[in-house]
Amino acid sequence: MSKIDGAKEKSDDFALSSVPESETKSGWSLAFIIIGGIVGFSVFLVSSQVGGSLGYRDATIAFLLGGGILGCLGAVTSYVAAKSRLSTYMLTEFAFGRQGAKVANIVIAISLIGWYAVISNFLGQAMQHVLQDMVGLLIPVYLLTIIASVMMITVTLKGFSGIDKLALALVPFMVAFLIYAALKSDPFSSANQLAIGENAFTFKTAVSAVVGSYIAGVVIQPDYSRFAINKKQAVWSVFISLGVGYPLIMVLSAIPSMVAGNPDLLVVMSSIGLIIPACFLLLFGSWSSNVLCLYSSALSISTLIPKTSLKTITFIIGVIGTSLALVQAQSYLIDFLVILGLTIPPIGAIYCTEIVIARRQGCVVEGLESEPAVRIIAFVSWFVGTFVGYLSQSDVVTITLIPSLDALLVSSILFGCVRAMQSRTILYEK
Repeated sequence: MSKIDGAKEKSDDFALSSVPESETKSGWSLAFIIIGGIVGFSVFLVSSQVGGSLGYRDATIAFLLGGGILGCLGAVTSYVAAKSRLSTYMLTEFAFGRQGAKVANIVIAISLIGWYAVISNFLGQAMQHVLQDMVGLLIPVYLLTIIASVMMITVTLKGFSGIDKLALALVPFMVAFLIYAALKSDPFSSANQLAIGENAFTFKTAVSAVVGSYIAGVVIQPDYSRFAINKKQAVWSVFISLGVGYPLIMVLSAIPSMVAGNPDLLVVMSSIGLIIPACFLLLFGSWSSNVLCLYSSALSISTLIPKTSLKTITFIIGVIGTSLALVQAQSYLIDFLVILGLTIPPIGAIYCTEIVIARRQGCVVEGLESEPAVRIIAFVSWFVGTFVGYLSQSDVVTITLIPSLDALLVSSILFGCVRAMQSRTILYEK
């Protein structure tokens, strides 16, 4: 490889190539990035509702169980990433074929861009509410949304190094604030409500909600774990972040709302005199999670238009996501994105199964030319797994009581069995 090619790959954050050893990071860097991505709207909403429905003990168990499942799944996708040094979207090319992978990558990109728009709009509305109540200043939502998006796009344009630095700066503050808010809400006082009083979740649906709230993040984990120094650090960083850090953050997020009997984080923080820090937490949490959405969606699109630089793609996607936020698209997007979320877990299951079972010797990017244009069994497994997930969500058929996990298991088993037989046939013929 020439110096010019190497410089181009580095400037594009190795979107279409494997990450070299010289660019790897420690497991702690990866852990900070993951934790930065999970502190946001979905965590605050799910944790407060689950806590209000189940109470301290059962909610904590649900958080631990859901986090444990995510930690195990994330450890697998991280192992695959550290082994191959490839992004999620390059890995799908080995599993779905050179042309077939484009379909899977488009689905992931649409989901991530959609969530970027939803989070940006909610952040703009929340910031307007806070500023109006605090200082009587009424700033249009669109202006606040644009300002927040500019911050997000600016960091993402710097690539993985920018995300790493952002996480290092924001995560300690966010975690410290959550701990402080939980303690200040006086959770051990018998005078407090300890529950919101809404029975929106049973224990089973609570675990499903915890898993579902970050399962897409597990699928795109290779985008970050490919930078790990080795497989061991990739695995433990994700398992600790999701298996331990995620449940802890959900418990801390749930306590103030449970104590106050109100699921609205800003209202609760205002009642205990922490509205300004809560405002920053909301901003920083949205900032760090949306940066990951933007970065991963840009990586996915880069496989479709390889001649366009990653920075250009990032900027264009940022503008598209911001535009969707400005036209209030979240009212139409959320239900669609929730349904789309069931189609993403099987993608992760399929590319992991491909690498672990069919390619034990690892992946070679230069060998993609020999891959089929479309691997039919990958699409069959994807469809069957997604269909089972829909049936599970509709309570027609269920395996684990978690729709996204049902979809993942069925697709991986079906794809794994067929690919294992194909691999044996090839070896036998040789």
